[in-house]
Amino acid sequence: MGSPGESAPHGVRDAAEFVAAMRQLKARSGLTYRQLEERAAARGDVLARSTLADALRHDTLPRVETLTAFLRACGEEHHAGAWLEARKRLCVADAAPPGGPDRQHPSQWRARSFRVATAAAVAVLLAAGGLAGARYFDSREPDGSSAGGEMKRCRNDACKGKDPQEFQCLGDAEVASAVKSAEGLIYLYYSADCRALWAGIGSAADKVVSVSVKSGEGDALSLKRDRLLRDPAGPGSARTPMLPSKGLPRHAEVCVTYPGMEACTGSDGMSRVKPYPSAS
Repeated sequence: MGSPGESAPHGVRDAAEFVAAMRQLKARSGLTYRQLEERAAARGDVLARSTLADALRHDTLPRVETLTAFLRACGEEHHAGAWLEARKRLCVADAAPPGGPDRQHPSQWRARSFRVATAAAVAVLLAAGGLAGARYFDSREPDGSSAGGEMKRCRNDACKGKDPQEFQCLGDAEVASAVKSAEGLIYLYYSADCRALWAGIGSAADKVVSVSVKSGEGDALSLKRDRLLRDPAGPGSARTPMLPSKGLPRHAEVCVTYPGMEACTGSDGMSRVKPYPSAS
């Protein structure tokens, strides 16, 4: 492989140039899509070759989870900060309307600003966590079918209580917000295809006491550790069943309770960790 950092996108001007730099990095690595998928799995990440091929085929910014898993598979994790910073810069530039926010309807500007701020916060959070919790769960094969050959889909209310993997909701999942606790990273995922959200626990799922997910639309889901869905792709990781959500959640949150501590993603992308008072 080439020297690490050779293709870091320091001067890219748009998403097309960013993806071009990713293609250059793949070419320099000499690895096939299958080999990158296998290297990612060996590092505890999930990088479906179909997901990566799709990301490199289009001139749009990849999701943070896809990018970080790709960089780790290529041996570029030490330069991930430069890639994430470049991605954040392009996200902010793309969100700014010509002439400033006053040229756009205020509600549209606030919604776009929230999405950009959340993406930036998650990027910083993942970078601070050493990328170990950056996961993108995609169970679909290149032809779009599930690993078992059976296609199950749901949407909105029909997804309530369902497994996002079993019902093909992981393919377009994005991180709506995240929080880092002493036990690891916690994510709030949202699928626009399925119009549903769920919580992902990056590690230490065996220490969870309970999990609460709120949709921001008055719907909520609370469950104990024994009802979590274990994720075979990451040791100690798990996720909750889905909760319906009509749009990208603005005031949704996930709270995970551990012995002596509660960690919440909070609303509007804010996060908090509350140690419980000592019993002594």
